[in-house]
Amino acid sequence: MGIVKYLLDTHIVVWLLLDSNELSKDIKEEIEYFQHIYYVSVVSLHEIILLKELKRVKTGRTIPELISDIKKYNINILEVKENHIAILEKLSKPSFNNKLHEDPFDRVIISQSISENMTVVSADTRFPLYKDKRFKLRIN
Repeated sequence: MGIVKYLLDTHIVVWLLLDSNELSKDIKEEIEYFQHIYYVSVVSLHEIILLKELKRVKTGRTIPELISDIKKYNINILEVKENHIAILEKLSKPSFNNKLHEDPFDRVIISQSISENMTVVSADTRFPLYKDKRFKLRIN
């Protein structure tokens, strides 16, 4: 299959860092053994801060500590670039349970993956609803 570039969705990073059983064994082993090139979006770090504030992610570690942990896995941090935003502007908005999927974090991550030719790793049930050309998804 060769080396693939993967963009990890926020919950995948959280599960990895918290050693959760929700992360598939295959994906965890691939990350731990540096099987591919992995990225986490800076917007995921923003989302983790919000999730911690809402007490939906329970960790006593600070963002700098989490970033240090991310780097131990040799995961790169992907900044938001102008071309990502240009794709975001044209990104579809699929409907899920009669509501548009407008999660800003998810939408930026998908736009980044399209722009950078990466495959998103996610367990989000709404991601497969995106039918945009060039969007590649790997389900956890």
